[in-house]
Amino acid sequence: MARKRFSDLERVYDALKLAKVDISTLPANLDIRKYADWKEGEGPERTITRPDLGDSVNAGIIAFGLPDTNAAAKIQFTWNTRARTYFDGLANKSLFGIEATTLTDYNENGSFVPAKVNLTVKGSKVSAISDITGRKYQKNQGASYTIPLGQTATVKYFQEAVQGLLDSAIASTHFISASPEEWRRD
Repeated sequence: MARKRFSDLERVYDALKLAKVDISTLPANLDIRKYADWKEGEGPERTITRPDLGDSVNAGIIAFGLPDTNAAAKIQFTWNTRARTYFDGLANKSLFGIEATTLTDYNENGSFVPAKVNLTVKGSKVSAISDITGRKYQKNQGASYTIPLGQTATVKYFQEAVQGLLDSAIASTHFISASPEEWRRD
């Protein structure tokens, strides 16, 4: 089960609302008060600066669990040049199962969302203060990149592909998280 970011504060907030407690009467320095202000849209405005992702480029993968000889398993997708450029610089590119050059055998399929790996470079830690709770925490300064993931010649299943990444040298320099592919009914 996924961890909810502020689950402890959310439970207290819900309990206070059910008990009809006026949260604005609580001391302003309490985490729950700051969280309630943020939740109700009265907290400080947050500004997030996102990096320029660049243009879209095409690539192809083979969907997990399907025979690589099956034409429907070879799927073309688009991703951004920022992630593609970072991917091109990785030493273990073969672990991702991405075909970036010859795409004639790959088909477009709008109902398919490829598996994704989020690589966050392990950077230096800096002290930061949460805009939501006001607490101090350690923030990683490394950049993040989302890279698609497909089967390779030797790895046919998602769990094996993720484990291969975790066992590789990439794990020593990156925080790794992954999400499985999806077949949607659009």
